Amino acid sequence: MRRRGRLLFLVFVLTLPLASLQAREASLADLLAGDERFSTFHLLAGEAGLLDILAGEGPMTLYAPVNEAFADLPAFVPAWLLEHPAALGELLRFHVVAREPGNAATDARSRKVEDAWIVAPYLNAGNGVLRAIDRVLLPPQELEVVVPAFVEGNIISAGSSTVFLLSEVIAARFRREGYRGGNVSVYSIGTGAGFERFCTEGITDVANASRPVTDTERKRCQAIGRELFPLQVGTDLLVVVVNSGNHFADDLSLTQLARLFSTADTWQDVDPAWPAQAVERFIPGNDSGSFDFFVEALFDRDQGPVLGAARSNVSGNFNVLAHGVAGNPYAVGFLGYAAYKANRHRLKAVAIEGVAPQADRLSDGSYPLARPLLLYSAPGIIAGRPQVGEFLSYYLTVVDEEIEKTGYFPADAQVLNRSRLILKAAIGD
Repeated sequence: MRRRGRLLFLVFVLTLPLASLQAREASLADLLAGDERFSTFHLLAGEAGLLDILAGEGPMTLYAPVNEAFADLPAFVPAWLLEHPAALGELLRFHVVAREPGNAATDARSRKVEDAWIVAPYLNAGNGVLRAIDRVLLPPQELEVVVPAFVEGNIISAGSSTVFLLSEVIAARFRREGYRGGNVSVYSIGTGAGFERFCTEGITDVANASRPVTDTERKRCQAIGRELFPLQVGTDLLVVVVNSGNHFADDLSLTQLARLFSTADTWQDVDPAWPAQAVERFIPGNDSGSFDFFVEALFDRDQGPVLGAARSNVSGNFNVLAHGVAGNPYAVGFLGYAAYKANRHRLKAVAIEGVAPQADRLSDGSYPLARPLLLYSAPGIIAGRPQVGEFLSYYLTVVDEEIEKTGYFPADAQVLNRSRLILKAAIGD
């Protein structure tokens, strides 16, 4: 019995290297098939014929999006990809690099590829390395060329007063380049009112927004048969401004900023070294995307502290707010960057958490009050009114040439590329 036990132990020990070798020799295709986190990617890879490549010779690095990465795209995008094998194959092959990385990172969030984070330790296969990522990587997307002179039909866009400035510039160029087949109308009514017209009344083609749609607004859209989707077309900075004669408030923490726009009666309540002078506040109306974004960033969407603050002056017109701050040495307000830029000769911008509101802080994400400029529409609208899809395609094609004229900043190239893919899928070409 003792000898038999020793033999069994020896067999067990000798088989360990073989089992380890077999595990190491599993292909990238095998790793995908055996891990539920990648079930969507595995399904699409099978449809596109990519699994044969992933089972073949390496070395390769596979950046595999987890299921949540696909859930982050509108539902019609994966469906469109399945109907367009060439586009699907191009997209999936973009996740495969025919080499191994120099230093494979084991820390879950230590590395980034394109605009995606690596979210788990890497996995070794016999023919390469698998890295889990939290976003779908996209090859460069090209939209069909739109000739405005050939576009027929009216287009109605309404919403954010911030996005209005940009949309008006794009619409004017659309007209100059030959659009005569209808009217393109852009209305400045505030983000919330824009979603009301789009999602509840259903009377507009595009909702302009300076903050993402809420769950309630999305459900209202769904109730009238509109599965809306976002297109990010640029970036804005919300700027906290004080009177140009204010020589004490140069930098505010987020905590101080929240106190300044809620419970502080005097500036001394924000910092004991500052004057015991009453704070005069100038804020956009609560139907404004600027207001919504500010409240979400500082008060977790609770409007009460801001609306309940004493000496709060409310206006939907940024020029009125700028004039109010400029006329009171102890005033404070917040504006979109374009409105600040137009009034910078009489206002002072305040740094937030030590970061000044300027373009070179967009790329590193360090400015706390940067926000997206968004357009929303729905595939059903485009199907019935193709001129809307044509206008949006034109918009995404020329926006980087026009956006700086309005005082805003271009969207990150990968973000704009993602918007192009979403629009292509919504149009269905």
